[in-house]
Amino acid sequence: MIRLLSLLFRKHPALRFLLLPLGFLVFSLFFSVFSLAFHRKPAIDSINPAIGEPGEIMLIRGDNFGDEMGDSWVEIAGERLTASTCLSWTDTLIKIALPSTVSDGLLYVRTHNGKSNPELFANRENIPVSVNERTDPGLPSIAGIGSQQGAVGDSVTISGSNFGLTRNQSQVFFSWQLDPAIPRSGQTQSELSVIPCSDYDFDYEYWSDQEIRVRVPDGAGSGNVYVRTERGMSNGMPFTVQNPVGTKKFGAKRTYVISTEVSVTNVVAAGDNILYLRIPRPVETASQQGIDISASSVEPYMKDYKGSILHRLDNLIEGDKKRITHSFIMTGYSTECAINPVKVKAYSRTDSPLYAAYTAPDALVPSGDPGIAEKGAEIVKKEKNPYRKAEAIYKWVTGNVAWKRDIPDNRTAGETLAALNGDSQDLAVLFCALARAQGIPSIPVAGLLVDSTRNSAVHWWAEFYVEGFGWVPVDLAIPAGGATAGEGGKTESTFGSLDVNHIAFTRGWTNEPPMLPNSKIVWRNRSWASQPVWEEAAGNISGYTSYWAEPKIAGVY
Repeated sequence: MIRLLSLLFRKHPALRFLLLPLGFLVFSLFFSVFSLAFHRKPAIDSINPAIGEPGEIMLIRGDNFGDEMGDSWVEIAGERLTASTCLSWTDTLIKIALPSTVSDGLLYVRTHNGKSNPELFANRENIPVSVNERTDPGLPSIAGIGSQQGAVGDSVTISGSNFGLTRNQSQVFFSWQLDPAIPRSGQTQSELSVIPCSDYDFDYEYWSDQEIRVRVPDGAGSGNVYVRTERGMSNGMPFTVQNPVGTKKFGAKRTYVISTEVSVTNVVAAGDNILYLRIPRPVETASQQGIDISASSVEPYMKDYKGSILHRLDNLIEGDKKRITHSFIMTGYSTECAINPVKVKAYSRTDSPLYAAYTAPDALVPSGDPGIAEKGAEIVKKEKNPYRKAEAIYKWVTGNVAWKRDIPDNRTAGETLAALNGDSQDLAVLFCALARAQGIPSIPVAGLLVDSTRNSAVHWWAEFYVEGFGWVPVDLAIPAGGATAGEGGKTESTFGSLDVNHIAFTRGWTNEPPMLPNSKIVWRNRSWASQPVWEEAAGNISGYTSYWAEPKIAGVY
């Protein structure tokens, strides 16, 4: 074959000039086949919802979208959506917030490899409804939101009607980040992927029948805002949560059944007396939701009194015995924070209630101690960035303070600093004291840590606040050597992440006054909650014995 080609080239020299374009043609054909094989066009499998309205979150599922948005985009009815509407972009799933200008039409995904197949989208607002449709005139109704976008902690004004002259038990809900498929109004709170504004974070600023002013709560995501009163849930109003600092993801999910028990025996009393018991209950947060009392051996006096279950025992007599048990059901989620430190700015809301409360010293966190302040300044040096300052304090505590069992109940943070050892409570409180002394809002969190065999132990960790982002979790004890059962070698960093095995009962310290004058107060330190009052006795009761069993994990799902 080669000899034949050689003979043809000698007899017909012009064939030589045809060889180059022929080779180029073959190479081009090979390159095109290669490109088709390895650079495939995007393909849409489904969109949800197919009928939606501005502000709703849409999930676009398919293939070949690319690992990041880059120069790609989504278009609906010929309109290219801006990058700000994109919440996340992976090769198989795109999440977008439908813009206010969205129209009926075909939806495409465009990448550098081409244009996808179309899917039909319809704007619910353009679908006619019966003119005879009626709504309850007493339901709360949102007419508008002052600004339809903002970051965590930003103030938002909601206008409308039927909110109530005072707030009482009413709440404002924002969409939650985990499940973006936000149902419409008319459903109960438990059916909505929402989280309430937090009293603990001072999110509620003003409430009247026609106007509410709240702050965007920690953990909120783009979607609808709702108002719920005793009459029911309002319509939803779209709101976009901006994340200029970073992202917070709630991942692994676990449902726990938790049992608690309190016994009162050896009562020495006559008539006309009162004994209050405040049984801690898990606290509701963005990563810990659906707190429900599933069973009680004795009906509570109040099911939720400042974060605890309140029992009132009246007129105890000599030899009385009381045993109170509760079962809780709650769902927890792991938390992972991804923060760009460069975008973290100095706190601008230093006059806010949150900043004032969680940078000030209190009975639990002695941030005013001169030794604590001096050590904090030594650790952070000249650093001004709040996130980097918190990270430096975390690294110093986990690197220099050893985890240790059996710490005296009355030990202070200053003594922990001097001894350079402590249990999980000591490490969490020391971190918060050092952080607050440097102007970083922070709180210790008390609760349980659950191991793989469903055993649990009292455990403390901490959180610090980043403006425009929210609370960032840190566990000081685990990397310092403290584990569920006790000993253990040092493990990976827990700065900014928390697994689903942490169950929080209290966050920080609340200065709750006694309910009765001249009563006797019992406070339980180094326990699974940091509330200042556990027992309160008044009247003709001179003695009793109380036993508080540590909460047990009765089930995991």
